[in-house]
Amino acid sequence: MPQPLFLRSIFVIVLISSSLLLTAQLDEKKFYYGFTAGPTFSSITEVQTTIIRPIFPVDTYDTANQNVTGFTAGMFVYYKFAKSKFAIQPQITFASQGGIFHYEDVSDLSYDIRFNYNYLNLAPLVKFYMVHGLYATVGPQLGIIINRSALDYTSNQPELGPDLQIQQSLREVLKGNHNTSIILGVGYDTPFGLNVNAQWVYGLSDAVETLANGFYFIENKNVSNSFHITLGYHIPFFN
Repeated sequence: MPQPLFLRSIFVIVLISSSLLLTAQLDEKKFYYGFTAGPTFSSITEVQTTIIRPIFPVDTYDTANQNVTGFTAGMFVYYKFAKSKFAIQPQITFASQGGIFHYEDVSDLSYDIRFNYNYLNLAPLVKFYMVHGLYATVGPQLGIIINRSALDYTSNQPELGPDLQIQQSLREVLKGNHNTSIILGVGYDTPFGLNVNAQWVYGLSDAVETLANGFYFIENKNVSNSFHITLGYHIPFFN
């Protein structure tokens, strides 16, 4: 995962909040609803262990778990407790995330397996305000998968087996799972409703289910981790 990007985003958010020089915050004891959207960067771990049998010498091939860029959008409800640094923000979002497994070996075979999963995410977030509108956020998230068979396969040697045929076989074996994760993030709420937020979504459950197959693939815990940068806007329920 792009951890340097996560750290840079935190720095930018802190810089923005400092430069605004605003002492006001969103009104306390007032309900807001709002919308949020932005890019996602995600990967899936341990695909190599699932796919490659241990009988193959590790010095004959190279693998990499690569990030994919996706999109998230959704809506939330917000309430800040009176004379408190805490607020709650339950939200429901759509997110596209997954990962790319890249393989190449000494026989010049190279292929990519791209997981393109879409989730409907439910997350009851808690926000802790550190100074003015600058906050840290944490909460669990349940991701309900929409497309379990969203997998693409491409290779540089289709003559060894048609890519589309292999792709279809892989789709029948490797299935996306519902995803449980924990959200950690930082952000800034302006008093006029605009919000900027950076979230690290750390997967806790197995994101890819390996069904019985003839490829000698094994069931393994493949965790989905992602990083989200979003902009949002708060709208009061009642003016």
